[in-house]
Amino acid sequence: MPELLSRADFHQLGRLYVLTRAKRIEPAQVDVAGSDINLFVGSQAYCAHAISRQLAARINALLLDGAEDEDLDRYAFDRYQLTRKGSSAALGELTFSRSTYAAGAGQVDAGQKIRSLTGIEYITLTAAVFSATALSSTAYVRAVQAGRDYQVGRNNLRTIDGLASLWDPTLKVNNDEPTAGGNPREDNDVFRERIRQFWQVARRGTLSAIRYGATQVAGVESCTALEVIDQDGHPARLVELFIADGSGVASQALANEVDVELDEWRCAGIRVLINLSTPQIVSVQLHLTFAAGVDTATLTDQIRNAVVTFVNSLPAGRSLLRNSLGSVLARFQPSGLVPDDGSIVLPTGDLAPTTGQTIRTTLSNVTVV
Repeated sequence: MPELLSRADFHQLGRLYVLTRAKRIEPAQVDVAGSDINLFVGSQAYCAHAISRQLAARINALLLDGAEDEDLDRYAFDRYQLTRKGSSAALGELTFSRSTYAAGAGQVDAGQKIRSLTGIEYITLTAAVFSATALSSTAYVRAVQAGRDYQVGRNNLRTIDGLASLWDPTLKVNNDEPTAGGNPREDNDVFRERIRQFWQVARRGTLSAIRYGATQVAGVESCTALEVIDQDGHPARLVELFIADGSGVASQALANEVDVELDEWRCAGIRVLINLSTPQIVSVQLHLTFAAGVDTATLTDQIRNAVVTFVNSLPAGRSLLRNSLGSVLARFQPSGLVPDDGSIVLPTGDLAPTTGQTIRTTLSNVTVV
């Protein structure tokens, strides 16, 4: 905190006081290392410095941009009754199927445990009901453990625990689409931005309010809302909403939770059509120039990681702008990077995602030439 007095500043204040005011001791003793007055001034300078830092930290905790962690939680709840989103479990839909209906009618109850090819556990949230002539039925599922590591791709949920105890032991299971919504606990920056948008969407019923309402659902990290216009240029009383979790995907089960939440945010009589986003992986190629004497290997790794973080923070449906990538590189100029017009080789222009997709990248897709 450069605006605060340092311990040396406080020591100098104490020293000047002794030199100008002391009457019962020799003032010059304040500069004698180990003397009583030298130790007293030094210890009080340390205490004053600690107190000033504590006061500054507590004042900072009362401000949106200064509060962190538990202080930010208190700030949000005291002023807006908002709470931080905890880590969320991935949601998805799967299909139970059988080759014949010889076993007749039956159902797979909610709470049935399903395992992925890699051993990740899911449980059914709804029952899969089979009529006497049905060969397949669907159910929604949720990961047993929260977080992004427990999302699975399509065709991954394949094992039914306790299959022999079900009414039809010939059942098979599969998920045609990936699961989505497995996000970590909301971090300070994301939570702070959600708090900052509170007053902008307080009236509700607007596009920004619909976007904000969707992000209240655990597992939804970004979304884009578009108003549908009819052929005469008038509002068609329909809003298209694209949702995505932190990895750029969504599932129908996650969309159902958003649909319920939006009853509190959309205008009465206005339908919100929720579309599922899928990631669109893009490549970024850089040609970097450094100042002499810089640890180029370490700085290159930091730049690549920063580019990945930026690209993966883009909301659903948002374009990737070359100027924005340039701004990311400019942050490393004080560290020894010399950005110029040729620093970004790819993309050669702004990238607009296909409708229903979210631009994402990986560390292996960010290369330096």
